[in-house]
Amino acid sequence: MGQRRYGDLVFDATLLFAERGNSERLRFTRNERALLNLFMDNPERLLSRGHILDAITHADSDISDRNVDFLVNRLRTKLGDSARAPRFIATQYGEGYVWIAKSDESVDAFVVIGPCHGLRHAETAQRANPVLSDITQTLARLMENKHAVVLKPDWSADAALGETSYSVDASLHADGDLLHGAFVLRDGGTGQILKAFRAVFSPAAADDVCALATHIKDAIWAHQALPLASHVAATDTPLELRMHDAALLLSRTPESWQKAQEQIERARANDPHDPMLAIMQGFALYVGLLQRLHSPDEWRAAETEIETLVFNSLPAIQDNSLLVLGAAKLLFFIGRGNFDLASRLADEAFEKSTAFAAAFSTRAQMRMAEGEFAKAHLLYDKAIELSEPGSEFFIYLKILKSTAALADNDRAAVDAIASELYALNPHIRIKVGIFLASPDVDLPPDIAAVFSSYDAERASWIIMYLYNVSARHFHVPEHRRNIMRGLITHLSRHFGENIVPAEVRNGIGR
Repeated sequence: MGQRRYGDLVFDATLLFAERGNSERLRFTRNERALLNLFMDNPERLLSRGHILDAITHADSDISDRNVDFLVNRLRTKLGDSARAPRFIATQYGEGYVWIAKSDESVDAFVVIGPCHGLRHAETAQRANPVLSDITQTLARLMENKHAVVLKPDWSADAALGETSYSVDASLHADGDLLHGAFVLRDGGTGQILKAFRAVFSPAAADDVCALATHIKDAIWAHQALPLASHVAATDTPLELRMHDAALLLSRTPESWQKAQEQIERARANDPHDPMLAIMQGFALYVGLLQRLHSPDEWRAAETEIETLVFNSLPAIQDNSLLVLGAAKLLFFIGRGNFDLASRLADEAFEKSTAFAAAFSTRAQMRMAEGEFAKAHLLYDKAIELSEPGSEFFIYLKILKSTAALADNDRAAVDAIASELYALNPHIRIKVGIFLASPDVDLPPDIAAVFSSYDAERASWIIMYLYNVSARHFHVPEHRRNIMRGLITHLSRHFGENIVPAEVRNGIGR
């Protein structure tokens, strides 16, 4: 345990001394340290003289039942305490003493397990303490030890120092072989209740502990991915990126969307009718289309499921602007005659909410699809201004802005944005360089090398992929052609003109 603070006194972890500001240092004897440790481990609990004597007596101790009072009074004097107006030790006449000081212990943790109620009962404490410890360790392990998870049974949000992202209140009761628990997850900043859990732990509680820790982690992920509607800030990113960031927050693996998909599946299994989870499931399907090879039938089936999820959820999500913007993005992506509805949803969400960055991003995509490139660039620039330079959102916006420039056949703007992106992260060049390549210039060696792994089937799929995820959303055939020209030119030189799927030929015109 680290330093402990009570009012103006900061106690060393060993309790050898305490400091009051920078001017005074108090030193404690062996018996005084034993007494302090006993008091601090039993806050607001009546300790009889006999209890105190039994707890701190050792082989060469010089105290007895008669001089416990003397030891307490000596400690009070050092602490600057008063029996008549106590701040640290209160006297319960005829019974004993109570440590009444509130700890201001500094806690910097992602999750604090505490306060824990019911531990004053010996039977409950005996059963609960190892279970609480297991919950703490299991939750940290599930989050791959990326963040501190600490157990503080006497923790108080009102008195705590430091920064805590989340806390878990625990109320426990032992009943024979079973330990009953009620757990409440709170936002560490506001104290607002995010989720409540009921759990029963058997003597072999490993599975019960793991289940509870998993529920807590999933609830934290959901809150990170989508905050309460009242907490949406102007700089908050769109839902698809919040889900990505939330998955990265709780995992060391780069496959954040796979982790997000697992979170959603678990959450929907518990609550299949939650509209928020339905929209999140829509985005999981959307990202699956972006990241994996799909046949035309698989692609259409995924889009049909996305459309069903969105339409079923729309009536219940109107009060959450990020969800509405997410629904608009999904409807825009799948097309199917939903553009006008998607555009109206995005505009209405912007008018009602503070989610400016997310709204600017979504509305910009719709303006560029209509060919209103000046408006699209203005909205992208506003969103970029609200994003953190170099962040996932910043890069996402820059790629979208380069797409608008590509559709507008503004080669100078495309090259300028691409150079900025490649300087930020060289790996981006391999991922998007082939899509942003000019049809009039030979491909640079590193991007040309990507072709060496293609066969005709994959080359045709890459053309279909770019058309589905980008070009088809533009209303004007010329803009669709501008998006596709570079990729088709380079792949046709290598594989021949028949490499272009018929659907793409029909979509881009000549």
